[in-house]
Amino acid sequence: MRPLKDIWSELSTPLPAGLGAEHTGPALTKNELYELSYILERSEFTHLAEGRANAVFRIKEPKELQIPRGFFQGTLLRVPKTTPDVTPYDYETLQDFQEKFVDVKVGRQHIVPQVLIRIERCIADSLNCKRQNALRAKGIKGDQSTILAGHAMLVEDMGPSPGYLTLEFKPKWLAQSPMAPKDATRCRTCAREALRNDKLRKKGFRVPTPVCPLGLLHENPAVVMSTIDRLVPGWSGRDRVRLMKAFNKSGVLERLRDLQEEGDSGDALFTNPSDPRFGLSMTLRDCSCFVRMPIDRNAPVIIKLADVDKKNWRQKQSYWQKSHNELVNEGWYKADEKMGYPVDTACVLRLDYCLRRGFDIPPAFRARLEY
Repeated sequence: MRPLKDIWSELSTPLPAGLGAEHTGPALTKNELYELSYILERSEFTHLAEGRANAVFRIKEPKELQIPRGFFQGTLLRVPKTTPDVTPYDYETLQDFQEKFVDVKVGRQHIVPQVLIRIERCIADSLNCKRQNALRAKGIKGDQSTILAGHAMLVEDMGPSPGYLTLEFKPKWLAQSPMAPKDATRCRTCAREALRNDKLRKKGFRVPTPVCPLGLLHENPAVVMSTIDRLVPGWSGRDRVRLMKAFNKSGVLERLRDLQEEGDSGDALFTNPSDPRFGLSMTLRDCSCFVRMPIDRNAPVIIKLADVDKKNWRQKQSYWQKSHNELVNEGWYKADEKMGYPVDTACVLRLDYCLRRGFDIPPAFRARLEY
C-alpha cells in the first residue's frame, strides 16, 4: 500500500495537456481500496469539524507491525450526514464533478485532492459515537443527523501543523456580480457581509469589518498588500509580502475569478440556473482557499482550493434569487441601507470611487496608500 502522502502528491500534479473532460482513472487500485478498508476498520477517529451535510474526522491508525507509522498523517476522513431538509448530491456525483469539471477547469494542482472510498457499518457506528460525544461536550443538543455506511472521502489535510503558517479563507466573489446596480459602491461579497453584520449587530454582537476580496486582485499592489494586512493581521510584514508573491506566482485567484465570470455573464441566476457553467461559477464562489506557508523560507508556499462540491441548483435556486433581490432592494450594494448607522465594509469599490473623486481614502486602506 502506497503512503497516502504519495497519492496526494500524485493528485496534485497538473493534468496532461489536452486531456479535456476525460477521466484519468481511479487514484487507487481495487487492492489498495481493500487494504484501506482493512486499516480503517481498525483505526480510531477524532471528530474535527462539520457542516450541515458533512462531518470531518482525524484518523489514528492501529499499532500493527504491518501498517507503517503515520500512514494517515496529513489525511482526513470526510463523511456525509443524513440531515433533515438537506439533500446534497451523493459522494459519487461529487467526486465525478471534481475530477471531470473542477480539476480540468481550475487545474488539478490548485485543488485539494481527495479519493472516494467506502466505509462499513462498524466504521459508521464508531464515527457516530465520536461525533455525538463531541457534540455533547460542546453543549449541542437535539441533533438529528446520522452518518451511514457507504461512500466517504479521504482528503488531504491542509490544516495547521508544525513548521507551517496556515490560512483558511473564503475568496467568495472575486469580481462584481453582473446583476449588481451599475452605481454600486459595494461588491457582492461586501454587500452580503454588510447585511449579515447588521443582523448580528442588532443582536448585540460585535462584528469585524469584512475583508473585500476584490482587493486581492487589484491593479495597485498597495491595495493588494492592504487587503493581505487585514487578511492575516497576525503575520509578520515579511510573511505578508511572501503571501502576496505566492498568490501572484500561483495564479489560482485569477483563474478562480475568470471562471466565476465565464459561467455567469448575465442573468443566468433567473433564466438558466441549471446551466453547468453557472453551477461551476456558484461552486467556485463558495469554495475555501487554504494556504500552507513553510517556516523554511526556501520551501514553496502551497495554495489550494477545497469545498468545491457541486451545487444542487434545485434546492439553492430560490435562496440565491432571494439573496440577490434582498441586496438590491434594500440598498446593500449602494451602502444605502437606510436603517440606522451605516455598516462599515471597507469595500474596494468604495476606495476606487474615493480615489476617482478625490475624496478621503477609507481608513482601512490609508496606511498602505499614504506610505
